[in-house]
Amino acid sequence: MRARVLARLHTTTRHSRFGWHRDNWLGRRRQVNTWNDDGFEFFAQHRLLRWLDEPRVMEALGPSDRAALERLCDRLPELLPVRPACLTHGDLWALNVMAAPDGRPALIDPAVSYTWAEVDLAHLWTTAPPPEAHVFFDLYAELTGLDRDWRARMPILQLRQHLAVIAQFDPDWGAAGLVRATLAPFRRRP
Repeated sequence: MRARVLARLHTTTRHSRFGWHRDNWLGRRRQVNTWNDDGFEFFAQHRLLRWLDEPRVMEALGPSDRAALERLCDRLPELLPVRPACLTHGDLWALNVMAAPDGRPALIDPAVSYTWAEVDLAHLWTTAPPPEAHVFFDLYAELTGLDRDWRARMPILQLRQHLAVIAQFDPDWGAAGLVRATLAPFRRRP
């Protein structure tokens, strides 16, 4: 995936609302894309909390985990910067980036919507990028004006894919542990 291509997608497809004109799929699960003017509410309701009713998620995350996720969602406006909606691939991890016959990157298996560009970055960042990937991320940041704190936000944005993995796969490859670690600061102390 070329940084210039992704930066162009994210900077030229701005939209006034978050969502998509229809629901689609993230793996084997429906991705709800109901239009919303508020990116924080959209992300909380349709990308995080929506997973709590999935049987495997209910089994993996206890009441304190669920309450911590709800607290995190309530605090999203404090934790993430206000960003515009733009067209995102939605499931942009390393195995959904292929090479076309001419060698250019080609994307497969999209779960598109208008949401925060950093959702795509979170997917790419979580798939153990090679050491030279810093060139991609540095160029993307330069082209889009992405601030220096973006890496610190990745665990919150990655919750969506971790919850999706828990819901759809057994074993969950450590996703439940990553969710619990991200939620730790949002647990109530006795």
